[in-house]
Amino acid sequence: MRFPKSIALRLLLVGGFIAVGAGSIMGGYRLTHRAYAPLQADPLAATAPDLEPDLQRQASSHPISDSETEDETSHPIQTVVAASSGDTLLDLLIKAGVDRVEAQKAIEALSDVYNPHQLKVGQQVTVQFKRPADRIGSGPFESLSIEADPSRQVSAHRTTDGYSTAEVKREVIHQLAHFNGTIRSSLFESAQSQGVPASVLSEMIHAFSYDVDFQRGIQPGDKFEVMFERLVDKTGRVVKEGEIVFASLTLSGVTMPIYRYVDTAGNFDYYNAKGESVRKALLMTPVDGAKITSGFGMRMHPILGYTKMHKGVDFAVRVGTPVMAAGNGTIDYAGPFGAYGNYVRIKHDATHATAYAHLSRIAAGIKVGKHVGQGQTIAFSGATGRATGPHLHYEVLVGGTQVNPMSVKFQSGNKLAGSELQRFQNAIKQSNGWLVQTPLANKLAMAKTGGNPPE
Repeated sequence: MRFPKSIALRLLLVGGFIAVGAGSIMGGYRLTHRAYAPLQADPLAATAPDLEPDLQRQASSHPISDSETEDETSHPIQTVVAASSGDTLLDLLIKAGVDRVEAQKAIEALSDVYNPHQLKVGQQVTVQFKRPADRIGSGPFESLSIEADPSRQVSAHRTTDGYSTAEVKREVIHQLAHFNGTIRSSLFESAQSQGVPASVLSEMIHAFSYDVDFQRGIQPGDKFEVMFERLVDKTGRVVKEGEIVFASLTLSGVTMPIYRYVDTAGNFDYYNAKGESVRKALLMTPVDGAKITSGFGMRMHPILGYTKMHKGVDFAVRVGTPVMAAGNGTIDYAGPFGAYGNYVRIKHDATHATAYAHLSRIAAGIKVGKHVGQGQTIAFSGATGRATGPHLHYEVLVGGTQVNPMSVKFQSGNKLAGSELQRFQNAIKQSNGWLVQTPLANKLAMAKTGGNPPE
């Protein structure tokens, strides 16, 4: 999984410790040209923001003032379509009912302010048609609009001689949100109950998954803390959740803090306080949200009926759950393999390999000799071979011999040193300062930046 880069945090962390000016802007302390401002009463309760009134008027091909009273037939018909995997902007417009030729003309015009190839899965396109006088069906295509990013909306409007385009920018404010809490059942449930967004939680869990067994390593009474960036509009409504700046788990009394850092080469990762990347050679679990149903060791075999060595770990997952490569490597075997059913084995280096069994199918392109990256989908779980039900059987092999996957320890993927380590340590000081200066009030708190604690 690749994490998106944040311009805000590159400013924040690439250069290490950045001097703070004395002036304040937008209610926060100045950090070069970025400031974190206080949130409104409870923006967590708000949904995605509606367009601001001035933006709405510019985006509409039929602006209506407060004093106007128009017949309902003059109001346009709007259709909202969302991009699915593989969709192009042309696909969406045709799906919404726009003639292909008109759709192509509109996209060509829109290209002046927006690259159609930047369309992302889930992104919404608003398509507008003129309402016919008899109010039956829809009239001619009039316009399309897209929220290109949290601070910018683009549109193309049909005119008498072609299409005109518009770009409207919305003011957004960068803030820090700070949460902590005690884990009662699971990290996900406890953090969500405190108001941590699911997207932030998923990133946090992925970052810790190299070191934490989320099935057996989390106990009631353990604690979590996270601080992340978010963008809000001038009304205080959340526009977008940003990157995690800091996260920490306290498990059985041991605290594990991690920090997001972008190095001088522009590469980002999460590091512990020693400057060691949290990424390891192998993931702790190759499937998301899985429960361990059978560990490594002697057990009564559920089919054979006698005690037998279980040389891997079983994860209970539904048929078709994506199975990820636990680490970078080369496909060593892919296909049916006796009692294992459909089976994939990856060679990671001269000594280490991982194996994945009982698969329903192997992903397209996965074949012997193929190089795969950590986190890449290589197959889908199933119940092929000698299996009583759908699950993933996962093995780690050292020198060709299966070992307990939960006991294998690997060094971090990268360790900072020299001037890079010094910059990282300065960035830690800054992040820790924000944590101290950010009071925890309900679900959100303002983060004030600066070298001196707020009064």
